[in-house]
Amino acid sequence: MAGSDHFWPSTPFQTCPIADRLFMCSIPAMRRSRNLIAAVAVAFATALLSGCTSPISDPGKLRAIESEARSLMVDYPVSSPSGWIDISKRRWPPKMASLKPEAVAVHDWGIDIMMKPGLDGGYGYAIAQSQKDLPMPAKCYSELRQGVFWHIPC
Repeated sequence: MAGSDHFWPSTPFQTCPIADRLFMCSIPAMRRSRNLIAAVAVAFATALLSGCTSPISDPGKLRAIESEARSLMVDYPVSSPSGWIDISKRRWPPKMASLKPEAVAVHDWGIDIMMKPGLDGGYGYAIAQSQKDLPMPAKCYSELRQGVFWHIPC
């Protein structure tokens, strides 16, 4: 179309006629916006699913959680063949509940406060008499205070 002022820009530096500017010239900008939104969404999802789980460090709160765990072990002695008892959410002690765990269970070795479950052990707190009583390998735990451990996937 010789002499026509309508054309599809072949480079981002060419300009579009005013009539086409709203649609044709905005396509590369829309793609950039869509790609940026997708990249931000992926970054947010990755952060949410992978690295946002970490233990508390407040000594007073850790002491209170340990005390609540010891009470649960007395109130719910494990005698079932499975070796543990799941504690219903409405029965969670207040400091434990404030952690917003996925699950709390009394085991024959101690208490498991599961923050983020996973096939590899997930993330959470374990309250036991000593590290040798814990069910996963020692490399999976860090001791936050005497008898209170944080476990990671391993």
